Amino acid sequence: MQLLHVLNLSDNHILTLSKELRSDLESIVSSRNNITLTVDLTKNVISCSCDNLEVLEWILEHTLPTSSLLILKLSTCYYTHNASTTLAYPVLIRNKADLLFQVTFLQKLCTSYTPVLISLVVLLFFIFNIIIGAIIHRFRWKIRYWYYIGNNREFGRNGYTSIEGSLRFQRFKYDIYLAYEEDAREFVLETLRPKLEEQEYVVFVLDDILEGLPLCNVLTKSIHSSRLVVFVLSNGSRESLEWTIAAHMTNEESTHRGKSISLAMFYDSNSTLGLPENLQLLRHDAFIDYPINGSEDELSAFYEDFKAKVSGIITTTV
Repeated sequence: MQLLHVLNLSDNHILTLSKELRSDLESIVSSRNNITLTVDLTKNVISCSCDNLEVLEWILEHTLPTSSLLILKLSTCYYTHNASTTLAYPVLIRNKADLLFQVTFLQKLCTSYTPVLISLVVLLFFIFNIIIGAIIHRFRWKIRYWYYIGNNREFGRNGYTSIEGSLRFQRFKYDIYLAYEEDAREFVLETLRPKLEEQEYVVFVLDDILEGLPLCNVLTKSIHSSRLVVFVLSNGSRESLEWTIAAHMTNEESTHRGKSISLAMFYDSNSTLGLPENLQLLRHDAFIDYPINGSEDELSAFYEDFKAKVSGIITTTV
C-alpha cells in the first residue's frame, strides 16, 4: 500500500486498535519517503479504560501536532470500565490537549498497585519473622527444656523416672546436681561431693558426662531427674556452655515444679553475676557462704548449715 494517504475508519464501532494493526500502519509510513498517512478514527467508540491505555498513548503520540508521518484523528472516547465516573460519557476529544488530559488521568487512575502490595507483603513477612524470632529467642530455654524432656523416652508419663533399688527417693535419679565453674572443680570433686556422698546423697556433676554425648540433652535430663541443684559460685567465668545450660534449665525446672530447687554456695565469690534473673532473686536462705580459709569449727558449722538447707529443700520436693 505504498500509495495510501488516507485511511478512513470513521463512524464505525471500533473500541481499540490491535497491536498488529498499529505495527502495520507504522510499517507503511516507514517504507516510504516523507509521505504522510492519515487515519481517521472520528465518531468511533474508542475505549478510555486501563486496558486500552497503551492504545490511547499511541494515538496521542500520532495526534497533530506531531513530527510523525503517521497522523491519527480522534473525536470521542468512552469510559467503558467505570460507568460511575463523573466525567462526561462519551468524552469529546477536540484536540491533542483534550486527549493528553484523558491519558494523564488514566495513567494516574490505572497505576498498578502490584509493586506496593508485594512490598507490603514482604514487609509484613519480615515483621512477622522478627516477631516470631523475638518470641523464640525470649522462650528459647523453655522450648529447649520441653523439647528434650518431651523427646526423652526414659521419662514416665509425668516426666519423672521411677527408679527401684537403694535410692532414697524413687521418683528422682539424683538427690543433688552440682553446677560449678572450672576454678571450683577441684573443691567440688575432692571435697564437696565426697562430703555429700558421706551423707548418702546421690550426686551428679558435669564430670559425670561421658565425652561425645549431647550436652544439652544430658544436662536437661540430669537436672530434671534431680531433687536439688546446687550452684557453686566462684570467681571463674560463668559464660561457659555448661554453666549457661545448667542455670537456665534449672530455672525452667523450678517453674515446672512450681517451687525453687536451687541453692547457691559462695566459694571464693560473693557475686551472682552470670545467673539468670530468677536465680539471682533466690530467697535469702537459699545462699550460703563457704569459709574457704575458715577453722575446723567454722567448716563443721558450715557443713551442718549446708546439710540443713539441702535437707530442707529435698524433703519438700515431691
